[in-house]
This record gives sequence, C-alpha cells and structure tokens, in this order.
Amino acid sequence: MLPQVTVEGRVVNDPELRFAPSGVAVGSFRLVASSRKQDESGQWVDDKTLWLGVTCFKQLAENVAESLRRGDLVVVTGRLQTDEWESDTGEKRSRTELVANGVAASLMFRTIPHGEGRAERVSAGDAPAAASDPWTAPPAADEPPF
Repeated sequence: MLPQVTVEGRVVNDPELRFAPSGVAVGSFRLVASSRKQDESGQWVDDKTLWLGVTCFKQLAENVAESLRRGDLVVVTGRLQTDEWESDTGEKRSRTELVANGVAASLMFRTIPHGEGRAERVSAGDAPAAASDPWTAPPAADEPPF
C-alpha cells in the first residue's frame, strides 16, 4: 500500500463533479504548491513548483465541488498514484495524481462562518437519544455552567 501524503496548495480551477456509470460521485481539481526562498538580496522569491491533479470520490467529491473555488488554499491528504500509458504515437506517458481521502480549506487567509459546513443538528424531538444528550438540549439557566 502506498503511504499517505499531505499537500498544502492553491486550487487552480473550480472543482469538477462527474458521476461514474455506477452512480459514484467523482470530483477532480488541480492543485499548485510552491516553496519560497530568499535570493541573494534577501527578497523572497518562488522556488520549486508542484502541479498536481487531485481526485476524490463519493460524499467528499460532492462536498469539494460545493465548497471550493479557484484560488482557495487547501490541505489535501491522500495517496499518490501514477498512471502510465502509451500515446497514439507510441510515446510512453505518465501522470501522478493525488487520490484524496481528506480535503480541508485552510484558514490561513479565509474564515468560515460558524455553523457553515457542519452537519445539521438533530433537534430534541427528532430522536429519543437527543433528549438525554446534554449537548443537544438548551441550557437549563442563563447562568454559565462553571
């Protein structure tokens, strides 16, 4: 099994969402990550750049398509996969992509308003367990619990 990697970078294009013939959601986008270094004059300049295709599946693919846009800074965790093929002219080709099992928007330059992107909460009347769960019940008094 290939090891997990984590890459931080910017989304190059708006994510695309497709569906396989089986109905499974497949999402894809390109990511660019670069390092910076100081040149001889002390100025920060771009150094090496990595362009990487990212593919994700199922609910993650749908969430990525709804949540991310070009330019967003993201952190992607997954495994690298290299596909090899031969072109019509007989040239050997290869492409390495990141098959994601986790994608998160970085909060370095953006905020996500409280509650956005969270699963809907179960109200006290919707589930029998919710009534006994102190985290879903409203506070008993206006006093802080400490």
